[in-house]
Amino acid sequence: MVSVHPQSQARLNVLLTEDRPHAPEHWTVQLSRLLQPQGVAAYMARSGREAIDLAEQVTIHAAVIDLSTPLDGNGFAPASSTGIWLLELMRRLPYRPPVVVVRGPAISQNDFDRMMREALRLGAFSVMNKPIDVEQVLAVFRRLLDRRYRGMWPSS
Repeated sequence: MVSVHPQSQARLNVLLTEDRPHAPEHWTVQLSRLLQPQGVAAYMARSGREAIDLAEQVTIHAAVIDLSTPLDGNGFAPASSTGIWLLELMRRLPYRPPVVVVRGPAISQNDFDRMMREALRLGAFSVMNKPIDVEQVLAVFRRLLDRRYRGMWPSS
């Protein structure tokens, strides 16, 4: 079970899945640092199970799901199925947060095509390819706020 410490005054809660810790210049770290003063709380999950635990404890307003996220912290279960599984579970949440899907370069074109068909069927908001830079993510979040929340912060 993931222990969540509510971040005070958060107006938007974002779930990020990433299976490895990264240096301060990685986009996940930069995104958290840049958005925090704007009232955005970024919650990092290193596995599918952590992501679900977080989503049960915190209202998630948006999610960025890396398709290579393992099911558990040990890297077990095919990562290609975990990303789609997470997308399906996010869709079942009462709040139904928009989900951005991240595709790694290791996914074959056939697997990517199959996953994208499934992701679109499940309502993925956007798809980003690795490597990702923080400007790319910020642009997607601007579009997400405009379309899903009509440029306004979600109400609690």
